[in-house]
Amino acid sequence: VAGLVAGLGARHLTTHLAGRPPARAVCEATCVAGSLVAAVSGSGPVEALALASLIWWCVCLSVVDLLERRLPNVLTGPGAAVIVTLAAATGQGRAALVGAGLLAGPMLLAHLVSPRSLGAGDVKLAVGVGAAAGAAGPAAWLCVAVGPPLLTATAGLVMRVVQQWRTEAGPVLVPHGPSMCAFTVLALLTTA
Repeated sequence: VAGLVAGLGARHLTTHLAGRPPARAVCEATCVAGSLVAAVSGSGPVEALALASLIWWCVCLSVVDLLERRLPNVLTGPGAAVIVTLAAATGQGRAALVGAGLLAGPMLLAHLVSPRSLGAGDVKLAVGVGAAAGAAGPAAWLCVAVGPPLLTATAGLVMRVVQQWRTEAGPVLVPHGPSMCAFTVLALLTTA
């Protein structure tokens, strides 16, 4: 029930932020699944709530990025602040800050060199997911550092091949936020 309510909230928020609704039942189904995964993750109730909240945040960010090709500041900044604060409250503040810096720093450089290839929203999201992964440990951080670029590049390559097969022209735009979010959740589930 909590997952369904969270999903309805995610649908409402993403519709407001993107200016159009996501596909029917995507937010609700994803949040229900995320809540179930968090509940059976083997952690305590506080950790399960934190994981479910992270999944909700990732769902909202991913949906907006897929619809609009942007990550809204109203989600990236506050989410990163909450993650760092929770990490500090559990004694993982330093690891979270190091993880955030090590992930966001190179992405910031890539954004400054080629703003069209990596957006500022991706850099801001890297602070939050880097902090979450850093707090979870080096294996989780490595997964979040390596996995998303590979997934996004693969998706872009597939989209380019399909585009050429259809004889379409133009740039291939692939949002990077969903892969960052997916690998963060995956890393937290598999390396804990």
